[in-house]
Amino acid sequence: MIAERQMKDSGIDWIGEIPKDWTFSKNKYVFKKKKNIVGENFKKFTLLTMGKSGVRVRDLDGGGKFPESFENYQEVSPGDLIFCLFDLDETPRAIGLSKNNGMITSAYDVFNTTENNYPNFWSYFYHAIDDFKGLRPYYTGLRKVVRPGTFQNIIIPVPPHEEQIRIADYLDQKTQQIDELIEKTEKKIELLKEQRTALINHCVTKGLNPDAEMKDSGIEWIGEMPEGWDVKKLKFIGRTTNGLSRDSSFFGSGHPFISYRDVYYNDTLVIPDGLCLSSEKDWHIYSVLEGDVFFTRTSESNDDIGISSVCFKTIDKCCFSGFLIRLRPHKNLILKEFSRYYFRSKTFTNMLSGKMNIVTRASLSQRILKNENILIPPLEEQKRIADYLDQKTQQIDTVVEKEVRRISLLKEYRQSLISSAVTGKINITEAMV
Repeated sequence: MIAERQMKDSGIDWIGEIPKDWTFSKNKYVFKKKKNIVGENFKKFTLLTMGKSGVRVRDLDGGGKFPESFENYQEVSPGDLIFCLFDLDETPRAIGLSKNNGMITSAYDVFNTTENNYPNFWSYFYHAIDDFKGLRPYYTGLRKVVRPGTFQNIIIPVPPHEEQIRIADYLDQKTQQIDELIEKTEKKIELLKEQRTALINHCVTKGLNPDAEMKDSGIEWIGEMPEGWDVKKLKFIGRTTNGLSRDSSFFGSGHPFISYRDVYYNDTLVIPDGLCLSSEKDWHIYSVLEGDVFFTRTSESNDDIGISSVCFKTIDKCCFSGFLIRLRPHKNLILKEFSRYYFRSKTFTNMLSGKMNIVTRASLSQRILKNENILIPPLEEQKRIADYLDQKTQQIDTVVEKEVRRISLLKEYRQSLISSAVTGKINITEAMV
């Protein structure tokens, strides 16, 4: 049970009331700035970095940029608080508590706490501020910097030392429990997505009838397929066309334009946000008609090549990007409802990704696409498969949306709990820790 306590106005809008026995101080009396440069001994130090997950050891093999030398990096000890006081609106996390000895870029400010101040508490306190970018009133300059003198003179409420420890210990327990729930929910979402992927892959290559007679498809990456299904090269099921390439002056206003993003993020085309200055000639050559399938054809990664989207409704006076390939299927060969699942299935996209040409960017050519073998079930079976997948994937998507919402609520609760605890809205007793 939360005990009542006497409160007083903090005079700080986002904090409101604080416990009556809390005092006020400036940052410069709570934090002591450090700057011990590692110099020539940098090889003896572990490289640290700071991000949304806090201060952690940086993976030297994980990519990214490194300086020519680490000699200007600064020492970090367990219990040090690290602040990023520049580019604050863009910075994923402006405060971190180190649990390691190591070194970090001198662009950050490193502090330890003064006597009777507990670093774990102040880490939570500034996390609460950082969650709503509470240092914004102190920004200066285009890079949104909080200057050292300004930061040192910010007034903050200070609980008694023993209460700082209780609050931090309480939050350690509670946030760990919340984080474990979030992790468990994230794993559930991943399993649901894997289940969805496997379901689609199976249905578009093996059909719905587990007792159907099977035959060799002649395609190594598919193996057997149901009797009655056909195999055709994509060039025999429709015509392919690369999209329209123009300079930047072509865009800005006018007519609908299907972009790379419109395809990559949607398995069915929606009314595009992009606009272009296309002509009637362009509409004829680069039109977007019901049943058209669009493939992404260039990217920095193989995994982003050959992602497809299907047009379920003709978009009038519309053109499509040069970063796309359009497949316009012949009539009565493949239904748009089936195309939606088949061409976006992992079975199909993984096959394409293994055949990409890479120089500086991966690229899917019409030649590669047109010569791929495509499974063609009878039209009636295509419809049954699509209807079944509509139902089953919607069920999975509904559960995923629910679990995503659960994660969002857990994160909101975590944020609210920290804010309430570090401002004294919750009276943390010894029995609660």
